[in-house]
Amino acid sequence: MENKVKKRTDKLAVVFLIIPLVLSCLSAVCFAGGCFLEVPTSRGVIYTMLILGAFILFGLRIFPGVIFAIIGTIRAGKAKMIPLLILGIIEVLGSVTGFVVVLLVIFVGGRSV
Repeated sequence: MENKVKKRTDKLAVVFLIIPLVLSCLSAVCFAGGCFLEVPTSRGVIYTMLILGAFILFGLRIFPGVIFAIIGTIRAGKAKMIPLLILGIIEVLGSVTGFVVVLLVIFVGGRSV
């Protein structure tokens, strides 16, 4: 009985840590594709969709992604899975860093009134 509960915890920790990682990869792929297609398509529909998708995925990576990463990190710590614990800490730090960068761009780099 105890092994089944432990395996369920391990699976949940992996799922909660993989979701932000997948969001990051998809966001990077969409952004790179948009950057690659900017000049050949003269900022056409495909470029716009890829960049819009990258921004949406980036937003999902920052806000819900940090919650999933924290939950996964806590579950990995309780299950004593050191590699996933390290991955979770890196994901949380990456999300917080991304949030700080967005705030800096908005409040410092933005136009003043």
